[in-house]
Amino acid sequence: MEQFISVENLVKTYRLGKVKAVNGASFHVNQGEIFGLIGPNGAGKTTIMGCLLALVKATSGTVTIDGKSPLDLDVKRMTGFLPERPSYNRWMTIHQFLSYHHMLAEQPSTQREGDIKRVLSMVELDIDPKSRRVKELSRGMLQRVGLAQAFIGRPTLCFFDEPTSGMDPLGFILMRKLLKNCKDDGITVILNSHHLQEVEKVCDQVAFIRQGRIEYQDRVDRLSEEKSIILMRWNCNDDAIASNTTMIQAAAGRHSATIIEVNDNNARFTVADKNAAAELLCDVVASGIKVYEMIFEKRELVDLFLSSGSVEDTPSGASLVGIEQPVDTSHSPTIKSSGGSQEETHTESSGGASS
Repeated sequence: MEQFISVENLVKTYRLGKVKAVNGASFHVNQGEIFGLIGPNGAGKTTIMGCLLALVKATSGTVTIDGKSPLDLDVKRMTGFLPERPSYNRWMTIHQFLSYHHMLAEQPSTQREGDIKRVLSMVELDIDPKSRRVKELSRGMLQRVGLAQAFIGRPTLCFFDEPTSGMDPLGFILMRKLLKNCKDDGITVILNSHHLQEVEKVCDQVAFIRQGRIEYQDRVDRLSEEKSIILMRWNCNDDAIASNTTMIQAAAGRHSATIIEVNDNNARFTVADKNAAAELLCDVVASGIKVYEMIFEKRELVDLFLSSGSVEDTPSGASLVGIEQPVDTSHSPTIKSSGGSQEETHTESSGGASS
C-alpha cells in the first residue's frame, strides 16, 4: 500500500514546555487503511489528531498528508471530521445544518438535496430533516448527524474521535458498517476510541499511546503472533500429577517457553511463535504426557492496554492537554470554519471537509 500519512517526531508542549502532550510520536498510515489510536485518558490521542487536522500547532516535528501540509486547502477538501464532543448551531434544522456543510465542502449545489438524502441514509437516520432542529436531538441522534456531516463532502480521509459516544448497540453496529464501507471505498480513517473490541474488529493498524509516546504500533492481525499464549490440556491420573508437572517444566525450559500457570491436567505458556509452540508440543508428547488439545489464546488490545499501564499512570497535568481542553487555533485558517464563527474553530466544532 502507498504511504498516505507520515508523522515524524511530533512534539506538542503546553505551559511553556512544562507539559508534553505529545512527546516524539512517529507513525505512518497507508492509503485506504483504518488506523486506530488507543491509550488511557490524557495520553495525547486527541492532541495528535488535532495536529493532523491542523487545529493544533505542533511545537516541533513534521506531519504530511498525501505529501502536503495539513494546512493545505487540498488536504482540507479531502477531509471529514467527527469530533468527540461536537458543538453545532442548535437553532438549525438538520437540513440547514447539512446544507451549510455541503456548501463549505464546495460541493455542487445541484447535488445538495441528493447528497443530504444519501448521508442520512448512510447513518440510518429516518427523520424529517426540514422539521427537526439540532437542539431537539438526543445524544445518539446528534452523533449520527455528526457522521452525516463528516461524509457530506465525499471525503477520502476521515477522522473520527470517539464516534460511538452516546450511541446504543445499534449505533455500534452502524459504525462498524460505516467503517467497513470506508475500507471498501478506499477511504483512509484515523479512529480514536476507547471501545477496544470495536477497534480490534475494524482497524488494520493500531498505535498505543501513553504519556505522549507511541509505545506500540503494529497491524491488528499480528497481535496474536506476538507473545503467543497457548493452552495445553492432557489426560492425567492422580498418581502422575507430580511427574507430569516436572516434565512440563523441563520441556518449557528447553524451548524458552514461559509457564503462566500449570494445573493437574492443563497449563498455559507464553511462546515466541507457532514454531516454538509446535516444538514444545512434540517435546511434551515425547515425554509421555497424553496431550489431547492445544489452542492459541488470541492476544487482545485490552491485554496490550492493561499491560502498558492504567489511567492513573498518566502524567500530572495530562488532562489539561487531552480531550477536555480546547486546542490552539491561533495559526489555523478560519476560511472554512464550520461553527459559523471564528470562536468555534476548535476540536468541539463540527469538522468535516469544512474543518
